[in-house]
Amino acid sequence: MPSEAPAYEKQLFSRIADGEERAFREVFERYKKPFYAAAIKMTRSAAEAEEIVQDVFVELWQHRASLRQVERPASYLFAMVYHEIAHHFRRQAMERRIKQRVLEKAQPADDSTEQLLELRDCESSLKVAIEALPPQQQLVYRLSRQEGFSREEIADQLHISPNTVKNHLLKALRELRTRLHYPLMLLVLLMW
Repeated sequence: MPSEAPAYEKQLFSRIADGEERAFREVFERYKKPFYAAAIKMTRSAAEAEEIVQDVFVELWQHRASLRQVERPASYLFAMVYHEIAHHFRRQAMERRIKQRVLEKAQPADDSTEQLLELRDCESSLKVAIEALPPQQQLVYRLSRQEGFSREEIADQLHISPNTVKNHLLKALRELRTRLHYPLMLLVLLMW
């Protein structure tokens, strides 16, 4: 029976590559609990673990066409989980660095409560401005600035050229500059 499992999983991957949602649901049901267990062990946060598992399955569906070449589906899936966990930690580290830079550049240290409120307002305004971007610009911006992907990695993921990624990113940054005030621009520039 164990020798049949990899063959069956390869068959499931082929069906997913064909766009079969039923096969995708079967893989989801089979792997969601072990993925969640791995993610919660690493992040120690139920919300973050759920987000990681969701992101893995979204990515799996988005890149389903390449699943036919996968020889060991279980290994491939767990590699995806650990890759997503690594991205999660890189993203958190980047956010901490940005917040620290903004706080260092802000007013003197005796206004720390006010600074934190301003920072939260800035982050909220930035989020609204990002969500107002056209979908492709928003996706490229998020992958670049929030996920930490290089232009080449984004181009590979979205199946577009690196120059197209660059153009989307430049347009997104121009749009954000026009929508945001000075403290928010500082936040955006620190992310550049």
